[in-house]
Amino acid sequence: MPPQPPPRILAGGEHHPPPTSDSSPEHPFLSAHLLLPSPSPTPTDLSSPHLPLALAFSFLTQPSPLPRSLLVTLHAAGARFPAFYPAFASALLSLPFPLLLPHSRTRILLAVAELARAAAPGFAPLVVSLLRRVPFRGDARLLELLAEHAAFLADEEPQLLASAVFAFLRLLAKNRLAPFPSSVECKDCEECNNAKNLVECREKLVSFCIAVLRDHFKVCALMGRDLVRSLHDLMLVPEFQALWNGTMRDRAAEICRVGTPGWCTAVTISPEMETQLLFMMISVKWGDQKRYQLWFARKHLIVPGGEERIPDIIHFICCGYHPTNEIMQSGVIARWAVIGWLLTSCNKAYVQANAKLALFYDWLFFEESMDSVMNIEPAMLLMVNSVSQYTEITNMLLEFLFLLIENYDVRRNEAIAQCVRMAFGVLVKKGVVPSLEPLIGCEKLSPLLRQKLVSFLSSTCPGTAEEACGKTIDEVSEGKELKRGVCSR
Repeated sequence: MPPQPPPRILAGGEHHPPPTSDSSPEHPFLSAHLLLPSPSPTPTDLSSPHLPLALAFSFLTQPSPLPRSLLVTLHAAGARFPAFYPAFASALLSLPFPLLLPHSRTRILLAVAELARAAAPGFAPLVVSLLRRVPFRGDARLLELLAEHAAFLADEEPQLLASAVFAFLRLLAKNRLAPFPSSVECKDCEECNNAKNLVECREKLVSFCIAVLRDHFKVCALMGRDLVRSLHDLMLVPEFQALWNGTMRDRAAEICRVGTPGWCTAVTISPEMETQLLFMMISVKWGDQKRYQLWFARKHLIVPGGEERIPDIIHFICCGYHPTNEIMQSGVIARWAVIGWLLTSCNKAYVQANAKLALFYDWLFFEESMDSVMNIEPAMLLMVNSVSQYTEITNMLLEFLFLLIENYDVRRNEAIAQCVRMAFGVLVKKGVVPSLEPLIGCEKLSPLLRQKLVSFLSSTCPGTAEEACGKTIDEVSEGKELKRGVCSR
């Protein structure tokens, strides 16, 4: 009889090398498995450098039920060698998740549960990686795991718990929960067939978020102002409406003073999406971006639920990635251009509105001493660089900004207006734009918006307005000495 082929971890195909190939992501796991086919808690096996990969291979490929000996070996090695748990978690993280077979994905969740139960170092990055990929088949196990260990995580891994709540809030807000088709590879696998998905546990998902927000509010406050944005998106859900009216409304102003950390914005996009976005903004030169944008859209946007991700992608670009001066001067496509392309990719009105809110959200609460100018830079540059050839984009963005100032929080609209004025002033002071003249002096721009902008900047502090505009208000209002070259190209 011919030898049986080795069990697979990843989905095969003509574009993917076999596990015996050196270029296959499965190859290191298979090689370690051949060296340690049946790892056991002996001193020789436990000290082997191949054990993390060999044990990971066994975890992902063994038929159900999982042999108890594997769990014994896992925890014996972790107890004896402090570096083993992180090495085991890193081995699982190294696998390309989108290519994993359903059975392997289910087993990764089992491995995470074992690591969490042992409070093993290294399990947090693995959980975050899974959170960034929800929804996926069997992801309800992740919710059960987080709910079971919520108290422990609040004390020992608060950032992980906050990331989980934020990921679930954004998932609920964008309504990306959808049923999954049955898998051909695992049609006879009882373990996979019994795995529940978050779409089946929506009530539990809401209950988990509400419970953590009530019991561990200080942990949730680590999300910063995006917590308020996410709760606003869920205001029609009765449980979240009751929470907002009960305790959150009075805390909102304080929370909004805290900017959203980069790790939080990254939770809402997959690692593959982040890698491809960063590639575009670090390596793709101006003029070459269209093919990469089409490639990105086909992979992530022109798929079910893909368009609903655009607001979170835009917010990640604004707050999660700040290029260095060297990169900005290297001729690669700028953040504002990527955001402009994403805005024009929105076909649904509510998605476009949420995308513009994500773009301007940090403007509404901007404080120079606490916030980074890089968070608000893309919106400014998009308006200024679009005003000559794509005036409708600048008109649309300015109009939306004024709508936000007047209507986002009526009780605090003057405070919001002051933050936006400060944002304009800081953008000029920091040299992001030399002045606001391209906006105020461009005849292509809506005269009403130009007048409204001048009036807005000068309404409470003419000195600030003059600093932002780069000249006196009288000169701007009368239209004297304005250079309209940007509009005549």
